[in-house]
Amino acid sequence: MKDKDTQTTFAVRAYFRAKRKELMALAELPVCKHPGLIGGHREQIYRTYLADLLPRRYSVGRGMVYEMLRRSKEADIVIWDSHNYPSLPLLDHSFYFAESVRAVIECKSNWNNENFLDVLDKCAAVDDIVPAKEPSLADQVTSLQDQVDAIQHGFDYAGALLVKPQIGTAAMFLSGGQSMTPEKLLELVESGRNIDREWPHVLLFLDTGLLVVKEQSGEDGTGRLDFFQYGDDALLAFSIALLRLIDDRVVHSEARFFMERYAFQILDFTPTRSHQFPLRRPPVGRRIFAEELAEPNAP
Repeated sequence: MKDKDTQTTFAVRAYFRAKRKELMALAELPVCKHPGLIGGHREQIYRTYLADLLPRRYSVGRGMVYEMLRRSKEADIVIWDSHNYPSLPLLDHSFYFAESVRAVIECKSNWNNENFLDVLDKCAAVDDIVPAKEPSLADQVTSLQDQVDAIQHGFDYAGALLVKPQIGTAAMFLSGGQSMTPEKLLELVESGRNIDREWPHVLLFLDTGLLVVKEQSGEDGTGRLDFFQYGDDALLAFSIALLRLIDDRVVHSEARFFMERYAFQILDFTPTRSHQFPLRRPPVGRRIFAEELAEPNAP
């Protein structure tokens, strides 16, 4: 841990530590012996937790994500913008339009190779989905700012390449993985698997406290997996990473909120290990095309 708690960070830490214990206890309740019903019980616990945590513009459900040509596999948890988009409710799940979805989360009771490979397959199906979004008001304002900057600095503005994030993916393992190390996890994907496409953006082992965050913003054509060992504070760290993941995929009318400001004193954000991997797409961001204007009297 970094520094001594303040009253605020103590309250934040205590809340998420209590929630972690509550989630693990509720998930262990002997509600039934049928694997499918146990899975549904576990997913509902996490949906309730997320519904309480997330801003009200988001809703939490389950179902499949559709674009014009593709769809995801059935997702345990879908976080979508219900204030601005519709969905098509069905009997026991929903049809979500790709443009409305901010993140898809897979929840597993126990760690094993089969469950992890299932997570990778489902994340790959989500990564293949391309939401058909028109430029937002924020995009148009940014474009006007770029043109003004070009005039002020004597450049010929020639447009910009705007690359937006894919739908976010996350996975949670309730138990297991006590002997899991970053090296062992990487062995499972380095034999013909594609980290950029298949690995979830945020991966949590709740009981062991291991958190893995995927970064895809490298300008050199590489991404990075960052491994953190947070122990009892793993749910707090996961929640921070998930909120940022969702926040990166919305248009803001208010200043952005960063929960990590309330955890810098108690969480070490330096990874214990990092692993680079190649990116399949240009990194997310805005790249301006401009050329310096010739001097008026230049030959």
